[in-house]
Amino acid sequence: MKKYLLVTLLILSLTPYSVEAKELVESPADLEKTFNETFYEAPFSPLPEVEVESGNQTKPVRGTPVFKKVRVKITNYLREKNYQKTQELIKKQKQLMEQQEAEDDAILDKDLNVNLKTTKEDKKVSDKKQKDEKVKEKSADTDEKTLELEGGVKEQSVTNNIVLDADNIDYDDGKQNITATGSPILKFPQQDVILKADKMVYNSESNILKAYGNVEIIKQGSHIFGDFIQVNMNEESAFLDKMNMKQSFMTVTARKSEMEGDKIILHDGKIESKESYILNLQTKMIGGNNFNNMIIDDEDKSSISDDVGDTSIHIKAKEIFVNAKKNNDVITLKKAQINYGDYNLFTIPSITAHTNKKREFFEANYPEFGSRGKLGMYLGPGFVFDTPLQDGSTVKILPILNNKSGIGFGGLLKYRSATNYTDLGYGSSADIFMMKGKQYFDDKLYMQYGVNSYMDEWFFGPRMPKYMAELVYKDRTVVPSTIKDGLDLTFSHRFGLGYMQNNDANRHGENIAPADIGTMRTRYMAEINQSLFKYQDKEHLRYLDLSLVMQGSAALYGTGDTQFVGRIGPRVHSQYKYWMQDVGFFAAAYQDGTPMAMYDMYRYGHASVYLREALRVHKYLTLAWSGTLTLTGDSPNGEMFQENSFIIALGPDDFKINFGYDWVRRQTYFSFVIAMDTKGSSVEFDKMVIKNPDRLARSDREEPELKVFDEENQTSKTQSAKKMMYAEVIELEDPDKESI
Repeated sequence: MKKYLLVTLLILSLTPYSVEAKELVESPADLEKTFNETFYEAPFSPLPEVEVESGNQTKPVRGTPVFKKVRVKITNYLREKNYQKTQELIKKQKQLMEQQEAEDDAILDKDLNVNLKTTKEDKKVSDKKQKDEKVKEKSADTDEKTLELEGGVKEQSVTNNIVLDADNIDYDDGKQNITATGSPILKFPQQDVILKADKMVYNSESNILKAYGNVEIIKQGSHIFGDFIQVNMNEESAFLDKMNMKQSFMTVTARKSEMEGDKIILHDGKIESKESYILNLQTKMIGGNNFNNMIIDDEDKSSISDDVGDTSIHIKAKEIFVNAKKNNDVITLKKAQINYGDYNLFTIPSITAHTNKKREFFEANYPEFGSRGKLGMYLGPGFVFDTPLQDGSTVKILPILNNKSGIGFGGLLKYRSATNYTDLGYGSSADIFMMKGKQYFDDKLYMQYGVNSYMDEWFFGPRMPKYMAELVYKDRTVVPSTIKDGLDLTFSHRFGLGYMQNNDANRHGENIAPADIGTMRTRYMAEINQSLFKYQDKEHLRYLDLSLVMQGSAALYGTGDTQFVGRIGPRVHSQYKYWMQDVGFFAAAYQDGTPMAMYDMYRYGHASVYLREALRVHKYLTLAWSGTLTLTGDSPNGEMFQENSFIIALGPDDFKINFGYDWVRRQTYFSFVIAMDTKGSSVEFDKMVIKNPDRLARSDREEPELKVFDEENQTSKTQSAKKMMYAEVIELEDPDKESI
């Protein structure tokens, strides 16, 4: 019976706001985070005022990597073993104390006289009498309570652990009906489910339960409402009339809902956001120019709604099909019409999206276009498939047209899971194969690998080897308020061990002899960032953030060669009116003996400066430029500019389209920023089918968590408190991964 009362409870699980996953995604902010982690990469240079977790934390890894699972299990085992040893010692100590007390009592007993013994015997008799009187009182109380229950049934407990509370319960032997009225409540303690209604009728002959008027189903704080519900236990089906449900900031209504076997079917329904929330979504940027950091006066802010009015997204679908597989949830919309306010944008015959159980990433069969290093520009349709390789993993295949030195053909393959991404591609125009990927083993331990792709080299900028595989450990520690309240010190470090092959193409115009060499490299990098001064005046659009940065790197190669770099300098983020800039200066000392010069030589000389400039020319136009300049003339290519990119941002503040070009890497970029108010956005459907609702947003595998033990031998899961309090130095962007 309990299964069928949950018919409509899982309806919203097709969105990221499922009941089972609500701790992960229960607000627009969580959806925003999922989107940005999927489509947004950090820029080339560090940016200030980015909120992260305080303490010895790193950016959270989605999912639980395999090494972390093993580490947590081993840690739990050792903690439990240590706790048991402690308990054994405490038990032995207690036994010794009890034995000592017994010996002391025996010595005292020998010294007692006969009169004392007699007194003890009299006390025993008195205690026995008092005990007998208490037993009689308890028996009388029990009889009295039993008599009170004979006046009317207040609670009925049935064999399958279902409890019914009601003011009145009537039995009709002729019709074999049990009718409960007067605020009846049906409880399922084991499942934490409650059913409320004005009236409930259960027919034992037909095995059908009906509930009338103000029907409410409650599970774990989620509420589903309706006018009438009928559950047929024989046919394993259920029906709910005029369903209404609010989950997080979304409301679901349907004319009727029913259950047939392993399916839930909703008819004539609507999912709608009735609350206002500004949802910030953005694809990857280049050059470190994040326009969202700019302080803008409320009167000067522009919105797309100023010109088009209603900016809500409305989707009208003929049918929505949700298939809850073992490791994936697959959502298909058929004949979906997409409206932006009153404007009909386009109609999609069919689109299918795949996501894992925790809604940590998604892939869909939409087309993509973008730019990839040696591959050039590309465009092609996408087809997504589930894979059995990792829980919830997917593969997306894209046949593409690419343009590097003319039009060519090729393909891309994108693998995604909660702890891995891998991109493979080939284009005939450039006749080049590329690969780029990252596999997390633990929160701070991962492997990056690639072929003909720009790889993350932290503060040295993205670099392109011919191919490489590197195991990386990266961590960060914050010491709050070191010199003054609010001025923190951040220590970050990175250790890498891997094999690299030197790049076979001179992409920077450097006078370097080709060297076809591959070797092991061990590198340690560290950075200390001390915040020195902060000032903010939002009213007058002024901001200043000054810090001192020290960076160091030491590398040892398999050939016996070494590379050492140390640099120090100030870093400033400022804004005056609508001119925002980031400026940093580094004085460096280095010894560069790398055998793979085209790949990882130090390119910034003994003195360099980076600049990130953004100017808001008009409420619909922002110009930005990013560059890194060598001031001492000792760069390998003899040129001043080592980074040089330009961006034009068009559109209002809540819908910007950004175009950019990187002269060093010879790549064109496209990105967008959307700040959409969710209020009024909706999805309407004629029919929604949810297959295997019991598995929706629920994984069969439990995620291991660290345990702690208290004095009463209890275990509890640890939860680290998050506190947003300091600025993060964002990692360098990979410009090779620029697509939407």
